[in-house]
Amino acid sequence: MIKSTRRNVLAATAVLAAAPRAFAQGPAAYWPGTGAWATQDPKAAGFNADKLAAAVTAAVADNSTGVMVLRDGRIIAEAYGASGGADKLQAIQSAGKSMTSVLTGCCLDDGKIRSLDQSASAFFPEWKGTPKEAVTIRHLVTMTSGLDDTGLAVRNVAGDQAALNAAAPLINPPGTRWHYNTPVYHLMFHLVQRAAGEPFEAYAKKKLLDPLGMTSTTWLTNQGKDAAGKTVTNYYTANCTARDMARFGLMALGGGQWNGKTVVNPGYFRDATRPSQELNGAYGYLWWVNARPGRAPAANALLRYQFAGAPLDTFAALGAGGQNVIVVPSQKLVIVRQGTQATGPGLQAQLTAAVITSLENPPTALARN
Repeated sequence: MIKSTRRNVLAATAVLAAAPRAFAQGPAAYWPGTGAWATQDPKAAGFNADKLAAAVTAAVADNSTGVMVLRDGRIIAEAYGASGGADKLQAIQSAGKSMTSVLTGCCLDDGKIRSLDQSASAFFPEWKGTPKEAVTIRHLVTMTSGLDDTGLAVRNVAGDQAALNAAAPLINPPGTRWHYNTPVYHLMFHLVQRAAGEPFEAYAKKKLLDPLGMTSTTWLTNQGKDAAGKTVTNYYTANCTARDMARFGLMALGGGQWNGKTVVNPGYFRDATRPSQELNGAYGYLWWVNARPGRAPAANALLRYQFAGAPLDTFAALGAGGQNVIVVPSQKLVIVRQGTQATGPGLQAQLTAAVITSLENPPTALARN
């Protein structure tokens, strides 16, 4: 049973708020190349093998097509459901938001974006001279833009996604309301593309996919028509294998680095994976974080920790149906789950807690509701 006290949680929260998160020191012990991915016996990696196997088996039985657990970069557990497999591509839904967050950081590194506090009107010129000029890039990546998503399509936009979503009315002053707003988030694909000055797919391949060896990842898009009848590309998320998601998670475990090379500035990445504003303590820059209680995507959801039973430094890329990349820096863990909607509530939290408690020496300061 997970043992924790509110005193431990509050003390650990204060430490996290006062000091930078302690990512695993230096690069992870192992970085997968193009050949076979190294594995390690669970016991040698510090797990109770029976407990870990039970956790993974239970997750697979609950509509998971794939589950992976890494420690120090090595595969400790990997299992697939009947409809899954190591080569199966699956849309990762809103977990793709966290990939876009990294690419936003890359644009900052390249000087393509001046700062997160730059007005987004630099990339959506129709906002200039209007109240929307107050919307910054920071507002977009923290879900605090104040733009209304009513009537905007999440998939299969027939028209020009960038123009349609940019036309969303401003119903709250930017920075005054947190609202999980996927259609407005889709503007970030176009912002990155316009900032980079090249197709989004090409920039993502160069800055993220190729450096991490995410050779199977593609982007979920469709073709639409703009007002002049010209064909445009509309963007939604990434299609990934579980192993490509695990590679992304391993880069995240490294704090934005991969095998000694910087993918995105570690300072930006650290800020992206901690609470980014006071309106929702569980949200960073398109990442979910466990440092403070916060709201789930439903704006009226009760305040809670996203990963009860997990360390407070846990953070994650989360997508609908349970497309998850969960990172626990203090334990050098990456947990990946793909599949369809679980029958039980909160599978990502339950799976994470089960993996944590299967450690031979589990941490003591854990989030609890």
